[in-house]
Amino acid sequence: MKGQMRTPSTWLPALVLVVLAAGLFAGWLLFPRLLAYMQRQDCVASGHTNCGDG
Repeated sequence: MKGQMRTPSTWLPALVLVVLAAGLFAGWLLFPRLLAYMQRQDCVASGHTNCGDG
């Protein structure tokens, strides 16, 4: 056992890449919703009553 060299796993870099890509994709999907929510909060906080409620 001591003489054997351990080969690096090849799935770990792929897993990290998939997790990073999924995080970027989720951020890309959620950013417009978060931006609209924050803009509405700013509108309400400034005292406006017509903040796009429909």
